[in-house]
Amino acid sequence: MVAVPAQRVANSSARRRLQIAAVAVLVLASLLAFLYIRSDAADPAVRNEVMLNLRELEKLDAEWDANILRAHIGRAPAAPQLTTGLPRMRDLIARVGDAVSEASSPAVHTAYTQLRDAVQRKEMLAMQFARHNPQLREALLFMPPAVADLKTELGGIEGALVPARIVVRLDASLNALLTEILRYNVTPSGALAARIDQVLGEIAAQKIAFSPALIEKVDAIIKSARTILEKRPLENRLEGQIAAAGTGAALDRLRREFDRSFDTVLRERERYRTFLFAYSALLLVLLMYAATRLRRSYRIIGEVNHRLQAANETLEQRVAERTAELEAQSKKLERLAQHDSLTGLINYRQLTRLLERALARANRRDSVVVIMFIDLDGFKLVNDTWGHATGDLVLQMVARRVEQKLRAEDALARLGGDEFVIMLEEVASREGALRVAQLALDEIRAVTEADGHPVTISASIGISSARGQAGAARGSAALLAEADKAMYEAKQAGKGGFVVSPAAQWTSAAGN
Repeated sequence: MVAVPAQRVANSSARRRLQIAAVAVLVLASLLAFLYIRSDAADPAVRNEVMLNLRELEKLDAEWDANILRAHIGRAPAAPQLTTGLPRMRDLIARVGDAVSEASSPAVHTAYTQLRDAVQRKEMLAMQFARHNPQLREALLFMPPAVADLKTELGGIEGALVPARIVVRLDASLNALLTEILRYNVTPSGALAARIDQVLGEIAAQKIAFSPALIEKVDAIIKSARTILEKRPLENRLEGQIAAAGTGAALDRLRREFDRSFDTVLRERERYRTFLFAYSALLLVLLMYAATRLRRSYRIIGEVNHRLQAANETLEQRVAERTAELEAQSKKLERLAQHDSLTGLINYRQLTRLLERALARANRRDSVVVIMFIDLDGFKLVNDTWGHATGDLVLQMVARRVEQKLRAEDALARLGGDEFVIMLEEVASREGALRVAQLALDEIRAVTEADGHPVTISASIGISSARGQAGAARGSAALLAEADKAMYEAKQAGKGGFVVSPAAQWTSAAGN
């Protein structure tokens, strides 16, 4: 047997130890890097961006709903208003999709898909609404003046050339048609549709006794009435389907699931941080052992450990700062979503929420809720003469003056432009509501100077009210629409005054 030299055996053993040490160092370093990366896996900036995008989407969705309501009551054309915010909403949805695509939670992906589908479904329904609404709005605007014009002709030469009984019957039929059409527009039903169809048949039978020119006007009225019969139920059904699209609920669901997923990632990061600390402690023990043999290596490892602790403290500080920033931005966005930025008053969205709650309380207490729709007279002249800065100051002065005359439980909202709404609860009598309306008129007229410029403004006020269970059944949209219509009647009556809607409901002691 040939003897192996001792030096060769020693060299081989040393190489083996170096190889083992290198592998051990590589494994320890890899594990350390893995734990460090997993302990820093959550990025608060992604969460902030997603939450801000979702809040902006919620605001745009609320504005979308408000525009649909305005188109429903004839306050704005449907098509332009319903498409203005869609490009921005699509962009925000795409951004949110890019952010949640990296999330590991299937629930987040499901919630995002539901939101995207709900918005697409709502967009399709809104486009259908925009196609039908102009015809309905045109017919509703055409009917009252057309009937009034026809009744005037019946009282003139046209009526003199036809037997009086026919004139009287046609006049009564026109009155019945206008009344039933207005009722049908508010609450369409099969019975009302049958009644209107019957009245239209009577009018068609009576028109043959008159001149071709008058027959043409009667045909135009009949056509408008049939348009209303066709389009009003269709539009109401589309509005119900739009509400059922559930974009608001989908936004809330996505926010909850994303928060839950992100919190899961944060908990996982904290768990890996614990592992990292324990692992660091183990390494420290090993390094202390190695330091007895190599002091220089001990110092280097101590410096590395110090840098890791500093990095951890910096990370905690960044998380705290990001969290505080997110909370501040969330509070700011929440206030902006509920208040008008110029006057500080509540906006339309918050008003509708308060009105729904007020109607619910009125249902329980059998009390009266009053809505006053205010439109400033002469405000456009202020803007045209002194500029928008002066106009903004006038709006702020009006808001401050009127709000000071209200009770703490009442509400004053700005809908936009020069339109305001007062909501009163627990109104004891019709006279009390009229006193508040007169106070508001007086306060608005008292604004005679703004920014050193003389101004002259007034207001036209439409008043409607709802009482108890019957008022709650009518709903907030009908109450606002009645007050809006009464405001237009106040403007047509000469401005600077108020008109009470015929549909207003009061306590039995006060009467109508």
